[in-house]
Amino acid sequence: MTDQIILVMLSEAGGVGKTTIAVNVAYEWSLRGRSVTIIDLDNNHSLDAFVGLKPERDLRQTTAIIFDRDFNGSWPLKPIFGSELISVCQGCRGLKEVGESLVLRKRREYTLNKILKAYPLDCELIILDCRAGFDLLTENALAASTDILIPVDMGVKARTVSSLVNIIWQEFEELELSPSPRMMGLIPNHYNKDAAFHEDFIEALTRISQQLEIKLYPPLRTWQYLNNSAILGKPLKIIRSGDRMNSIFAGIVDDLEKIKEN
Repeated sequence: MTDQIILVMLSEAGGVGKTTIAVNVAYEWSLRGRSVTIIDLDNNHSLDAFVGLKPERDLRQTTAIIFDRDFNGSWPLKPIFGSELISVCQGCRGLKEVGESLVLRKRREYTLNKILKAYPLDCELIILDCRAGFDLLTENALAASTDILIPVDMGVKARTVSSLVNIIWQEFEELELSPSPRMMGLIPNHYNKDAAFHEDFIEALTRISQQLEIKLYPPLRTWQYLNNSAILGKPLKIIRSGDRMNSIFAGIVDDLEKIKEN
């Protein structure tokens, strides 16, 4: 049995749905009686809006503090959605400076991994919500992770997905990760079934996922209710419990539970 899953959301571009997926997966996980913490490694406060929290101005109450050399293991977690099973560690503008300061540290890519081992969180699942691209904080997330999920926007070219996966594999080698994190899968976002080029993209993405031997999850549609849930700071399942898109998040959680039990 896996003691703790550390899932990182990765993409090269912003606006692909990393935070949307993180919040909805975390909520579904908590509904099954399991504990989860989302750690925000982005400096744009998007997670705050998605979970209905005001941006935290005190850096001591954000993710920035855990990278402080004097961090003592007192995690600044906040419960969300009225549940004791789901919490967040808020991001902040100061994370940009945190990333810059890490450059001066030895084995800087492994800082987060060391923190999580020295001061483990009491939860079964940790979701690391990273900013777009591959900066030092993203490398820290990779080095700490057990599993990776890659949201894919319908507007990108299919071949860039293959390039992204290859970049991640190269990062595994350069960071000398053993065992390497599992590639959980690709999840397309902003899908419109009436757009012909979207169908072509899904077909191309299917071929790529088969070649790379990575799971392809059903696409998340461009859907007003999903957008509304983000605006309201709540998961889709709270807004529309019977919405069919909830089954996609449930499918991801099904896979996470299989990992947890194996």
